[in-house]
Amino acid sequence: MRVPSERRRRRTVRRRLAGLALLGWVGTGGGPAQAQPPPVPTTSFTLVGHIERFTLDNAGDPLSAAVMTVRGIPVVLPRNLLITLPGRYMTAQDLFRGPAGAAVLQESGLALADDTARPPVPFEAELLGNVVEETVNNLRRARYIAGVVRISQGALHIGEGYIQAIDAATGEMRIGDKLNTAGARVRLNDPTGIYGVAATALPAGTLSFDPRFALDEENAPVHARTGFPVCVPAPSREAACPPGNRLAGSLRFTCGKQATPGVAALHATCDPKRPVPLAVGDHVTYAGMIVPDPAGGFVVAAHGLEAELGIYTSPGVEPAYVFVEEAIQGTKGEEFAGIPQEETTRFRIVGFTSDPTRNVEVWLVDSDRKRPSPGAQDPPWPGTSFTGPGGLAPSNGPQLGRFRNTWPAKDDARPVRRDVLVRVVGTPWVKTPAGIRTNGYLAPVGEYIYPEPTSFGQRGFPVPVPFENFCFLRAGGGTHETVQGGTVTLGALDPFPDSGHAAPQPVGNGPRTACDGE
Repeated sequence: MRVPSERRRRRTVRRRLAGLALLGWVGTGGGPAQAQPPPVPTTSFTLVGHIERFTLDNAGDPLSAAVMTVRGIPVVLPRNLLITLPGRYMTAQDLFRGPAGAAVLQESGLALADDTARPPVPFEAELLGNVVEETVNNLRRARYIAGVVRISQGALHIGEGYIQAIDAATGEMRIGDKLNTAGARVRLNDPTGIYGVAATALPAGTLSFDPRFALDEENAPVHARTGFPVCVPAPSREAACPPGNRLAGSLRFTCGKQATPGVAALHATCDPKRPVPLAVGDHVTYAGMIVPDPAGGFVVAAHGLEAELGIYTSPGVEPAYVFVEEAIQGTKGEEFAGIPQEETTRFRIVGFTSDPTRNVEVWLVDSDRKRPSPGAQDPPWPGTSFTGPGGLAPSNGPQLGRFRNTWPAKDDARPVRRDVLVRVVGTPWVKTPAGIRTNGYLAPVGEYIYPEPTSFGQRGFPVPVPFENFCFLRAGGGTHETVQGGTVTLGALDPFPDSGHAAPQPVGNGPRTACDGE
């Protein structure tokens, strides 16, 4: 959903590939035969690859189930599943409304097998689920059922370099080396024009960006390293992207009346409620999809951009900005008898704040249940605070404003949630007049750590994902705003990617405690 998460996913896939190398070379050996435990009826799966086929079960159902084929394997996407895109959640039916968001289409335009809307560049899916065995009409069958699905054009596709030029009319940046010998064409996929020229304002017959893969308008995905929003300048957008917010000759400064301790440069006339313009020579990292240009070549439609700038806000003065670089949660799980395994409820958070003098509070939330009300001091949806009102102190070291912490594992009372919310302690989570969310950042949990085997070469691997502990999947409830503006109530996943264990027990009566009271 944002550039730092792309870096995390690159590390994650490397670890997975290393694990696949280990699991793929299990020697038979010459030692004595080992007693094998009973086979586990359910195993987990992870599939990452191009979307080959994608079909919708019921076009008239806004929460319809679907089937997606990746690596030749058809995977059930259950009813009520929200699919994670780089900047938003969507149901399968939302995706089948296409870029226009109009009537439900026969094809999503995301699958290689689509005939009338075949994508010019393949789209990639990451699916996590369980292989569930069941009996239907006295016949045994196994189905791949997903619990977590992410779609992008390429989860690990990022670019970086120096801004060589900016086209004020189109908002297009040329990004490459310092000598201008090579560069990528990059434009923001910003439908409403918060950070640059609106993607919908381009002349007809030119480039067309897919709004399903647009940037996240609820946060500030186009930002400096400190989380402070940045923008693409243009003479027609000086009110939204004021040239005066940039401090000439400085890449590190405080935007406000009072300097942040440790930051010498002060830009007292900078308006902290408006973004700071990017400039030729800035080094940036971007993530997005490539789009064919009818005039020739390709353009990157970016959903995230991070500039190597250190822009801070005045101590204790509103607004401040936050962004989440990494959020990882363990899922716990029940042990299968005879299967050596390791499970955890460890939670790790890494991020930045533009005001390092104030602590940040870290919440796990199910944000699909109810959207935040303006000025709300506390999340109005079910959630768990890791830090309490005291919050977590940002660093005052060289990476001024960075916060990070790992909460310990083996905490049986920790449910699994959909999102993480980080907010500056004691401040409202509101939007500026420019439409940019301040004092907080809401992001999907980027990675779930589910039980892993601790010994190789025994039946029953890989260990199933304990989706019973994912409150937002098992308990259901809450609402989702469809692409057409309607609101639907979310239920439990159907079919459910069951791990093969008995139903969770209430607090005090067993090791599982997720979703209690929900």
